[in-house]
Amino acid sequence: MTDLNKHLLDEQAVKHIKDLCSKGYSLYDADDYKSALRVFYQAWMILPKPQIDYEQAGWVLTCIGDTYFRLQQYDQALEAINSAMHCPAANRNPFLTLRQGQCLLKQQDLPAARKALYKAYQTGGMDIFTKEPTVYLDSIRDLIRDQ
Repeated sequence: MTDLNKHLLDEQAVKHIKDLCSKGYSLYDADDYKSALRVFYQAWMILPKPQIDYEQAGWVLTCIGDTYFRLQQYDQALEAINSAMHCPAANRNPFLTLRQGQCLLKQQDLPAARKALYKAYQTGGMDIFTKEPTVYLDSIRDLIRDQ
């Protein structure tokens, strides 16, 4: 097995994880966040250890972090999001960076929040903020204006 292939899951495991994440987001969309979390954790358990070596771990941790954010459990959300940032390709995800900044702002860590929110803006543009309360964009408006 080459280094390139050593952290790839078989197609069946990937499909199972995608199916569980889809089921979890159906529950999430119905505002049943606690049930959604249970399903996302089922997806997490499919991943071999160390989980963060797999791209799919980034998906699952993003789901978990997003759900904890909706539950206003910002410590747990930030823990999942920060872990996701260590997964392949996840650190380039503007939504993940947005949620990270939002959690940090909720925790009153303004410097770190502004850094993350600005990174989300740089990678996702204004569109990433369109469905979010204006407080997040307002917290970096001076940085955007300076460009």
